[in-house]
Amino acid sequence: MGSKSQQQVQVTPSATAALLVVMYIAAFVAAFNENIINVALHDIMAAFSVSATTAQWLVSGYMIVTSIFTAIMAFLSGRFSTRKLLFFACGCMVAGEVLCLIAPSFSVLLPSRILQAAGSGILFPLMMNVVLSCAPREKLGLYLSLGGACITLGPAFGPVISGLMCTLFGWRAVFVVSLVGGIVVAAAGVKLVQNVGERSSTTLDILSVVLLAAGITAFVYSVGEFSTNPIAGIVALFAAIVLLGLFAARQLKLEHPVLNVRPMASVRFWPACLLVVVSMMTTFSMSVLLPLYFEGAYGMTALVAGLLILPAIACNAVTSIVGGRVMDARGAWPLLPVGFALIAVGQIAISMTAASMNIGVVVALTVVVYAGVGLVLSPSQTAGLETLPAAEHPHGTALLNTWNMIAASFGPSLFIGLLSSSAATAGAAGAATDVAQAIGFATAVRVAAVIAVVGFVASLVYARRESHMSH
Repeated sequence: MGSKSQQQVQVTPSATAALLVVMYIAAFVAAFNENIINVALHDIMAAFSVSATTAQWLVSGYMIVTSIFTAIMAFLSGRFSTRKLLFFACGCMVAGEVLCLIAPSFSVLLPSRILQAAGSGILFPLMMNVVLSCAPREKLGLYLSLGGACITLGPAFGPVISGLMCTLFGWRAVFVVSLVGGIVVAAAGVKLVQNVGERSSTTLDILSVVLLAAGITAFVYSVGEFSTNPIAGIVALFAAIVLLGLFAARQLKLEHPVLNVRPMASVRFWPACLLVVVSMMTTFSMSVLLPLYFEGAYGMTALVAGLLILPAIACNAVTSIVGGRVMDARGAWPLLPVGFALIAVGQIAISMTAASMNIGVVVALTVVVYAGVGLVLSPSQTAGLETLPAAEHPHGTALLNTWNMIAASFGPSLFIGLLSSSAATAGAAGAATDVAQAIGFATAVRVAAVIAVVGFVASLVYARRESHMSH
């Protein structure tokens, strides 16, 4: 099997363009699918009588599975063709959407949602691998940023469209649009997607996958428990450290590791991973917290909540493209520090404003935060990849995407836990329900702002060092 190629052919510019368009659309649909549940969480909590900390596993569980499939993409892309991976991913998404539509209980809804995650976990790195294989080297930043913009635009339309469907037809209807999207991508792939990249005879180490899955799950659980049950949180965190340590040690010994962790030893690469984690925690956590704030504190419909988030995420898409072009021309300095400064300032201001129920100011400041994320997320990934030899790009891509998904897994768990515990404390002290929700939101964003400040300091050091090295 290792001797077989992926039936690679000389691809014409028009065929390459068509291939990239399909992969961008696939990433858009996968990203759209990530966020469709957020505005419906309130209604799902009511329908199945579950708490916010339980309902958030529809988000965190989804992202955990996405991170697992992202991590094993080096194996999958070596063993299976581009077309097979695309169709398998679309199949997982479509099947999961159908099951979510008919789920009679939360215990059925959660695994159905997780089935969708397998598709997203394949499509994101598959798109990046195709871009790395087809895009001109001198325009790599732009092409990756276009992919990043698609991943951002998906969540931009997600809250609005799913909010509309939820408001008009109930929470189950949020899965219809992404169901159709998965079918459309698969149909387009039949004619337009060609196999790119090289095949290999690598094997999958199942124990590594188990250690990684258990470690990430324990870590996400620990983060969510710290605000309500510190002892359980500490025990789970210790278990996570042990499991992930065993995973990393095993990867160094395997001839064909599930996830090649050696690039993490590079002092030029691992800081980029840190920046990716901070920026993804920001964007994904805000996408979960904001609907809970708008619906819980103001009693808004899912549609209105989605519309209020749209300007911020649309701005994020624009700054993602601008960031890619700036980076191609001038590098990461001063792009990354400026982006993280916007995130930190915006979140600090939100944390000071949200509890006073000044929604107009919160919406405006959210635009500032998301504009900053657009300047750092894709450029951080590109900056990290450019520090590696071309032969290590697939490993670097897998690592960056894995860190991306891990951040998106534990970010919501952390911040929803903080929101819930702070709101409960405020309620016990006599605050009205809406005011308590606003206080909980402000508390969660305050912690996010501290993390953003850490990101700013790290980006300043990283960008200045890379700037000096490039000269």
